[in-house]
Amino acid sequence: MGKWDHRDEGKRISQSVIQDKTTDQLKNCQSFLKGLLGLRKSEKLTKTYIEGTKKAIEYNGTNRVFVDYRFDGTATGRLSCAAYNAQKAMGVSFHTLPRDTDNNIRSLFDCPEGYCFITVDYAAMELRVLAHIAKDGNMQKAFSEGADLHTYTARMLFNKQDISKEERQIAKAISFLIAYGGGAFNLAETTGISVAQAKKIIGNYQNVYPAIFEYMDFVEKFIKQNRYAYTIFGRRRNLPDISSKDYSVVNRAARQGLNFTIQSTASDILLCGLLGTEEVLREQGIDARVCATVHDSIELICNKKDIKACLEIVHDQLVNYPFIKKHFNIHFDVPLKIDAEVGFSFGDGVEVDYKNGIPQNLSEIDSYLADRSNYYG
Repeated sequence: MGKWDHRDEGKRISQSVIQDKTTDQLKNCQSFLKGLLGLRKSEKLTKTYIEGTKKAIEYNGTNRVFVDYRFDGTATGRLSCAAYNAQKAMGVSFHTLPRDTDNNIRSLFDCPEGYCFITVDYAAMELRVLAHIAKDGNMQKAFSEGADLHTYTARMLFNKQDISKEERQIAKAISFLIAYGGGAFNLAETTGISVAQAKKIIGNYQNVYPAIFEYMDFVEKFIKQNRYAYTIFGRRRNLPDISSKDYSVVNRAARQGLNFTIQSTASDILLCGLLGTEEVLREQGIDARVCATVHDSIELICNKKDIKACLEIVHDQLVNYPFIKKHFNIHFDVPLKIDAEVGFSFGDGVEVDYKNGIPQNLSEIDSYLADRSNYYG
């Protein structure tokens, strides 16, 4: 007789309960659980961000919040952003500000009168880094041609042109899972497909992007030989656990090493772009400043009269990366791309239409900003 597992017993109880319910009862249960989860989410948002911001403002004695940026806050080499600590933890971490919520928590943070927020995100940054360092021709081709990578990948995976949303989502999920050491079980759990299907899709993915898997093998072998991983910027992460006799510990160290070579590189590209942007803004006397950075994005506050100049500087520094070329002599095999928005708060804005580094829809942006009631009303 096998060993009793309370998790198996729980599954049997759950199945027996469900089998005894009518369709209407199950729908009511589903509705209740959805509402309960929504309530818990709202309570967390309220406590962490609404109440947290109020307490921070009260503590600071000014209508502002502050954060700590730490160069040594993460093992992956990313710049760490956290609520600052004075006599007690205060402030709000931009790192955790939710992007998609019904109440748009990010709109709590607005700009001074006469100014606007400019939010700039790198597009698919970590996968662009992976395409560069792994030297995968197919992935580089997709980025060079300006294709939507996940649609491109799905067409290659499923061998057809017309791709469904579900198929694109699977392609997107597998790209990130593979990059960070995930397997068939993780893909099945994320997308809801069977493990057998996931294994088949991963096999197809290996045929589509073979150099990605070759790079993964290289990184693992290098870590086993040297007990550390490195990035193209010269950062290094020691990984002594790779010598463990525990197979799971070794696998975790290998995944951490692969993750480090990608995530740390992406972070350094952003930081270099941020430094270059700050430098040129000061040199040209532009009334704008960087006020936050989150993962692969930067947030600036800019005087309305300097929007065009600021947008052009940000595009040049982040897409053409002169700071990196000058200080590191690194040239990427794939083009970098940014998405930018201009608005009154961190949570609203008009998307910038760039062409050759020049914003094309300034009249639309000006019209949006002309009436501040667009934000307050």
